[in-house]
Amino acid sequence: MSLADSNQNLSPNNDDDLAEVLCLVESYIEKPNTELIKKAYYFSKEKHTGQKRKSGEPYITHPVAVTKLLAQFSLDEEALAAGLLHDTVEDTPATLKEIEKQFTEPISIMVDGVTKLNRLNFVSKKEKLADNFRKMIFAMSKDIRVILIKLADRTHNMQTLSHMATEKQKIIAQETLDIYAPLANRLGIFWIKSTLEDLALRHLKPETYYMIVSKVNQRKADREGFIQDVLNIVELKLQSLNFSYDITGRPKHFYSIFKKMMYRNIAFEQVSDLFAFRILVDTIPHCYEALGVIHSLWKPVPGRFKDYIAMPKPNNYQSLHTTVIGPQGEQVEFQIRTNDMHEICEHGIAAHWAYKEKRKKLSSVELDSFKWLKQMVQWRDELVDPNEFLESIQSDLFENVAYCFTPNGDVLELPTNATPLDFAFHIHTDVGIHCAGAKINNRMAPLRTPLKSGDTVEIITSKNQHPTKDWLKYITTSKARNKIRSYLKTEEREQSRKLGRELLSKEFDKHKVSLDEQIKTNKLQSNLKVLKCNSVEELFAKIGYGKIEAKDIVKKIIPQDIPPPDPQEKLETMIKQPTEVKTTSDISIDGIDDILVKLGKCCTPLPGEEIVGFITRGRGVTIHRANCGWALAIDPDRKVHAEWNTKKKLTYLASIKIITADQTGILANITKIISTLEVNILKADIVSTEEGKGILVFDVQVHNLKELEEIINKIELVKGVYTVQRVYR
Repeated sequence: MSLADSNQNLSPNNDDDLAEVLCLVESYIEKPNTELIKKAYYFSKEKHTGQKRKSGEPYITHPVAVTKLLAQFSLDEEALAAGLLHDTVEDTPATLKEIEKQFTEPISIMVDGVTKLNRLNFVSKKEKLADNFRKMIFAMSKDIRVILIKLADRTHNMQTLSHMATEKQKIIAQETLDIYAPLANRLGIFWIKSTLEDLALRHLKPETYYMIVSKVNQRKADREGFIQDVLNIVELKLQSLNFSYDITGRPKHFYSIFKKMMYRNIAFEQVSDLFAFRILVDTIPHCYEALGVIHSLWKPVPGRFKDYIAMPKPNNYQSLHTTVIGPQGEQVEFQIRTNDMHEICEHGIAAHWAYKEKRKKLSSVELDSFKWLKQMVQWRDELVDPNEFLESIQSDLFENVAYCFTPNGDVLELPTNATPLDFAFHIHTDVGIHCAGAKINNRMAPLRTPLKSGDTVEIITSKNQHPTKDWLKYITTSKARNKIRSYLKTEEREQSRKLGRELLSKEFDKHKVSLDEQIKTNKLQSNLKVLKCNSVEELFAKIGYGKIEAKDIVKKIIPQDIPPPDPQEKLETMIKQPTEVKTTSDISIDGIDDILVKLGKCCTPLPGEEIVGFITRGRGVTIHRANCGWALAIDPDRKVHAEWNTKKKLTYLASIKIITADQTGILANITKIISTLEVNILKADIVSTEEGKGILVFDVQVHNLKELEEIINKIELVKGVYTVQRVYR
C-alpha cells in the first residue's frame, strides 16, 4: 500500500500517541529532551479539548500525525514540539506570547510561520493564499524548519481530505498540486512530493486515479515476477564487481503514470516504462561501473540517459538515470547513486537539518544550492500584486530545467522553454534591458527561440535597444518578466510625466503665463498638497495619466479675473495632427456610420485594437487606441464610443523597425517576405551603424493588427535579424 493510501490510526482515549512519538525520537536521538515534547503534547491536547476533525476524531490526532511525519526527517525536539503546537494559535485561544513564554522563541517563530492569516480581511481567495504564502516564506528565511512543518501538515490534511466537502477537496487538491508538491520537489523531499501528487490526483480526477490503481493491481502478480526477474539478472552481473551494492525495484507512482498518459496522449496499456529500479553504491566511480553493467545487459533507449551526478538538479539531487529495453521488450528505468546521494534524495533539505547537525541555519554552501529560496524571499518584498507573486512562485518551483552555457563556459540553469531573453536577464538586468539579439551555438537566432540543455548562448547588446511589451510574449522566467514590467512601468511613467508637463505648459501659455516661471517662484509647488502630490514631477505624471486636468491646476494659480481660454480650442492643442480625413465605412461611432473620422498619428490604431473616439471642432471624430497617452489626457466630455466595422477590407498605415546584422542580402530577404504576404511598402528608411548593425524602418499598408503581427513574426525568423517591433512616427 502506498503512503497516499495510508491512514494515521491514532488512539484518542489514551496517551499511546505520545508514547509512539517518543519512541520515534529515541530511535535517532540518544538522550532526547522528552520533557519538552511531553509538555508540548499536553499543552496542545488541553487547548484542542472538545475540538474534532471532520472525520469525527479528536483534533489532537492531527498534530500528533504531523509530528510523526517530522520524526521521519530526524528533526530536533524543538521542531517536533512546534509540530504538536502548530495549530494552537490558529484554532484555539492560545497566543504566540503564551507559546514563547511556555516554551522557546524558536518554537514560537515556527508556530507563527505556519499560522494562517485567517483573521484578516482579504479582497479575494488568491490574495489570501498569496499573503499566507508570503508569511510562510518570511518565516522560512528565519528558520527552514517552518516549511518542513507545513509540508507535514499539508500531507496529513491530504491523507484525510475525503472527509471534506467535494468542492473543498478540489480546491485544496489543486492548491497542493500547484504549490506544495512542487515545493517539496524543490526541497528534494521526493516521498512527500509523490505522496502529495498521488493524493491530489485522487481528488481532482478520481475516475482516472482509481482506473490506474485498478490496472496496476490487476497486473500485480506479473509485475512482481517481472521485477524479480530483472533483479536476479542484474545481481548476478553485479556480484562479479568488487564493491557492495543494494538494488530494489518498484512500479512508478500513480501521478507519474498519469503524466505520461497525458503528455504522450496514450492509454494506460501503452505506457511502456512502468518500472523503476534503484542501485545504491558507496562511491561515484562505482555508479559509473554499475551503469556499464546495465548497458552491457540491455540496449539503452536513445535520449533517455541523464547524468545528474555531473550536473545536479536545482534541488541538489544527484543520480544517474538510464532507460533500457529490458526483458520481454519492456522499457525499464534504472537510477544509480551513492548512499549519501540517496539520503539527500529521500530527505532533501531536511537531510541538512537532521538532529545530528544541531544547528538552525544552513551553511553558505548549502544555501548556494537553494538560491531559489532567496529569490522567493525577494519576491515576497517586491511583488505586491497577489497574482504576480503566485505566478512567480509557481513558475519557479517546477522542476524542468535547461542547462545552458555562456561563451566562457559558465552554466546557467533556466526553466524548460526559456528563451535568449530569459538568459540575458539571468546574466544581468542591464544585459537583458539592452538585449538586441542572440547567437545560439554560434548561429543567429530569434529572441523567442526556446533553449535546450547544452546550448551555448551569446547575447548581443545595444545601448539603443530597450524592452517592449512584445518581449513579455517571449519569456518564461519570473525574473525576466518582473524586470521587463518594471522597466515598462518606469518608461510609461516618464512618458506620462513629459506629456503632463507639455499639457500644463500649453494650458499656461493660453493665459500668457510661463510654466517655468510658476515653478521658479514656487507657485506651483504651493498647491501640491491640495492636489495630493508629493512633487512637481508626480503632478506632471498624474496629468499625463489623465488623473488631473491641466485646466483645474491653472484655475488654482491664475487670478480668476483673467478670462479662461476658449474651450473649443483645447482639444486641438493636445492631439497630434491626424492622418488624412476619410469616411467612416470602416468605423462606427455610437452605431452611426456616416460621420467624418480620422486616425491619430500618435498611435495609428489598427482593426483588432480597442479604440475610442473624440469629437474635434469642425473636423468630425479623431480615433485613438484606448490606451493611447494622448487619448487618456483628452477631456472625457468629448469621448464617444467607436468600434471597427470588420466587414470592410480597407488598408491602414503601420510602421515597423527592424534591427539586423549589417550583411549582404538581408534587405532582399526581408522585402521578399513582405511582398510574399501581398503587403505594400509605402516608405523605407535604412541606416547602417558603426556597431555593424542595420536599422530598417518600413511604412506598410495592412488590413488589421493580425496581419501586422504575421509580418513581424515571419521577419523575426530571417537569419541575421535581431529584433522587430512596431513603431509610431
